[in-house]
Amino acid sequence: MSSTTTPTRLLLAAAVGVLVACSGAAQERAHEVWSLDQGTDRIHVYDEDHEQVAVIDVAPEALREVDPSFDPEAGRTVPHMVDFDSGDRYAFVAATAGGVTIVLDALQRSVAAVLPTGAGTHMAAVTPDDSAVWVAAIGAEQLVEIPLDLDADAPRFEIARTVDIEPLLASTGYDWPSFSPVCHDYDEDGRAWITLGPGMEQGGLFVFDTSSAEVVHAYDPEEIRANCGIGFTKDGSRAVANWSGLFGEDREDGEGEWYVFDTDDLSVVRTASSDGVDAHGVRLTPDGSAFWQVNRGSDDGQVIDADTFEVVGRLDAGDTPDILDFAPDGSVAYVTQRGPNPLSGDPHVAVGQAPGVLVIDVETGEHLEVLSPPEVADEDGAVLNDIHGVGVRRTTGDERMVAAAGPWRGTTSAAATGFGCHLPT
Repeated sequence: MSSTTTPTRLLLAAAVGVLVACSGAAQERAHEVWSLDQGTDRIHVYDEDHEQVAVIDVAPEALREVDPSFDPEAGRTVPHMVDFDSGDRYAFVAATAGGVTIVLDALQRSVAAVLPTGAGTHMAAVTPDDSAVWVAAIGAEQLVEIPLDLDADAPRFEIARTVDIEPLLASTGYDWPSFSPVCHDYDEDGRAWITLGPGMEQGGLFVFDTSSAEVVHAYDPEEIRANCGIGFTKDGSRAVANWSGLFGEDREDGEGEWYVFDTDDLSVVRTASSDGVDAHGVRLTPDGSAFWQVNRGSDDGQVIDADTFEVVGRLDAGDTPDILDFAPDGSVAYVTQRGPNPLSGDPHVAVGQAPGVLVIDVETGEHLEVLSPPEVADEDGAVLNDIHGVGVRRTTGDERMVAAAGPWRGTTSAAATGFGCHLPT
């Protein structure tokens, strides 16, 4: 898949610059892309040349080899988001329908643990010092801690603290429309900035001290309606979060918003429009020069200067862009594209036609290719593939090659899980 260069893409190139695309040594290129297929409960792994090198089965039947009692009511796990420790040794996959966090040995491509982290387990994020994973469970309205000791000869993965969101926010004095944590990331002090949702009118944001399990600061949900992505500048001085905006079949689609915060005094620095429908994934480029933010409903996005916070470029983000990440050298971006039967999100905007991972040349904005999984359809011919989460990890060369998984063994039901982002309220 490709597209011609337009004046908009030339603006993008001028604004973002060449992100060390040709200067990296071999180690700067050595990476792989993990693509999470919600519809088939599989994770497709591609190397830096975009050749598939592994398929990891995380369907209930496969996970029962580690946890024989695992039997989710939905009959699916629905792998939604992925994060890695700083050494890229382990992957932590949040599975919404399974209500679990799946811990994977990234080198062996094997399941290390299946942890029951609660209904609607949406995101599992590793702290900057690798001391823990905190999990956001939408349906359970909880944060769940998984302590880590990755230097141990045989690391163990177990649940420690569980924090209920409603009593946590009771002292803030705000009338919260939701107590469901959606997404989070950590500032330089290790504090988690946590968005709420998942409904379009249920957004909110608070800052959480992961040591004391207390609220550091909360923002008025009538003013800061963040319900999805969050990130930080390279120097850690600014945080960025976004809100989907209002849209749907019964209303005129509205534009999303994004917010900038000072991480020192916690003030709101800026509020701006996403210039599109359903602002969703946001990610800082590896060189720290810009944030890329995509609008799932309008198939576009923005390039935001990370110093001035001015919009300096527009993105053609493909078909239903959702989550994104970059190659370590910053040369290409990987943007997930949803399927025709999405298991999360408002169907008004989350329905795509070509599920996979779109590869975009960062310098030019050109669409290079789509990393498409083998198509899986039900007995009526409906395509079940639904690519949502994506993560990039640096490789060591010691990864085990894993042949493609055998015939798909999942249920043919494509019923929505009810825990995806930006649902109607």
